[in-house]
Amino acid sequence: MNPTTTSQDPHSNLRILSMKEICALTGYSRTHIYRLERAGKFPRRRKMGLNKIGFMKPEFEEWVRNLPIPDLPHEDDE
Repeated sequence: MNPTTTSQDPHSNLRILSMKEICALTGYSRTHIYRLERAGKFPRRRKMGLNKIGFMKPEFEEWVRNLPIPDLPHEDDE
């Protein structure tokens, strides 16, 4: 079995996502993510080095799980 499989990896909760990964996963720009973070609507960055930041994977996943689910239009409305 692949040791990086998140369901089996005991360190998966320690995974840090880069800004590039966050942008790719959300489709948001870096600027928009910073705006959401300042407004308290996105997980806070973690400083990993002098010029490196990241986001804790579990915090990002929780944010995704808590996004509102929009109502879909009825077939009759289309």
